[in-house]
Amino acid sequence: MENVLLKKQGITNPKFGCEPAKRPIKQYIEYGVVNINKPSGPTSHQVSDHVKKLLGIDKAGHSGTLE
Repeated sequence: MENVLLKKQGITNPKFGCEPAKRPIKQYIEYGVVNINKPSGPTSHQVSDHVKKLLGIDKAGHSGTLE
């Protein structure tokens, strides 16, 4: 077992966020990334639109071509 040296215990100010383990699922959906293995057929735009409908969100996009 390793010893961990802790110089000072930090406290997170709630106005700047929270610990990942305590983060609500809604925040992961609003600010997260969804990796999709897109099959041939639907366009990148169609897949983004489908993701928005599935997750009930207003914004979704892709970071390049999905072809």
